[in-house]
Amino acid sequence: MTIDISALERALAEHKVYDAWQYVKSLQETLGYMSVSYNMLTKVHDHRVATLAAVEQNIMHQAHETGEGRCTSNDLNRTNLVIGGYEVDDVVFMRKTAMEFFHYGRISMDVLFQIVNAALLGDEAYSVEDKGLLRKLLNKLTTKPEFATLLQLMDTNKNDPRYQYLMAFDNYIKHIKTVLITVKNSILIGNADVFQLNAFSYGEVNYPAENALDKIKEIHDYVISTIDAILTEILTQIPNCFSNTQRVQEIHYKQVFTEREGKTYTEYVSFFIDVPNSLSDLPTEIKVYPLIIKPNDEIYSFDFRFDKIFIRKAGSEETDILGVATLKNGVATNEFYRVYEVKPCRQLDYGLYVANFKTVYDGMRLSMNLYAMDGVMIFIKDDKTTAERTENNTDQ
Repeated sequence: MTIDISALERALAEHKVYDAWQYVKSLQETLGYMSVSYNMLTKVHDHRVATLAAVEQNIMHQAHETGEGRCTSNDLNRTNLVIGGYEVDDVVFMRKTAMEFFHYGRISMDVLFQIVNAALLGDEAYSVEDKGLLRKLLNKLTTKPEFATLLQLMDTNKNDPRYQYLMAFDNYIKHIKTVLITVKNSILIGNADVFQLNAFSYGEVNYPAENALDKIKEIHDYVISTIDAILTEILTQIPNCFSNTQRVQEIHYKQVFTEREGKTYTEYVSFFIDVPNSLSDLPTEIKVYPLIIKPNDEIYSFDFRFDKIFIRKAGSEETDILGVATLKNGVATNEFYRVYEVKPCRQLDYGLYVANFKTVYDGMRLSMNLYAMDGVMIFIKDDKTTAERTENNTDQ
């Protein structure tokens, strides 16, 4: 693909739709599997044809030398493959890999639509389990003129005969499961070389028999070029995302340690969201995912699994607490941005949080990616002769 994947990742991070990045990585993986399947089919077919030609020449040479030539099962088995010490019938391998090719191609197209969903709809994205995702996406995109080109690309793809063949073939294999692939080669008599996707009917549409390698190459090139074009347009349109106003990526922290007798103990950890004026600067429900883009374009983020984030006025540290965001959707979710409910709280409530931290969070393993937030670490030496306070600001 020609799209700049690094630029795509940065744009997703900058516009607070970084949850789409997981689908981009999945797409790269499934496209890789699809291409590997295509390349293996080409190589294995070439190996089969060349091996059978060599066997045929050997038999004819024997017949010329001895007056007798025979083709045995051992001769035919020479086309088999040995993978990790396991012998595989090459015909079985070709059928299996052809089915996998279409499945990975279909998954790649499905994941592409999830990228559109997450990157451009943001807070209004449809559920990943929604069966009518493509139809709903197309309807949603029509409501913004900025998405006209993307809509045209997606609509053209939906109606393209190659896309329809890809979907029909995968659905047929998945739901009906009859054998659709023929592999047949002649030896000594005839010149047959058949690797064919057989004719089938699905959704009241008849699909003719196709030369397998030709059709698979056609589908392979189509999927790659279509995905590249749509991703390129997505990159252009990310700033026009429907909504990302609920999302917060800038999280600050304060972590206080006590050093005693050569050991370090955590006193408390606090997390903050800064607002310029008041609690009304935030919606009542926010989606949180700590993330920082470094000057060298490296992106650091992490799965935030803490239940409370305090809201403070910018520049006040711990002295002007306005509210608290409390985890709403739990940690047992695949969502990047965890949902928090924002409510007012008193300075006293924050003081009680600090005072009770060690009791409430006793034994809990605190996992943090300090590169994804800025904040302060304070180390307090506590012994009989000295009490020294040191600070470490981790604003990267």
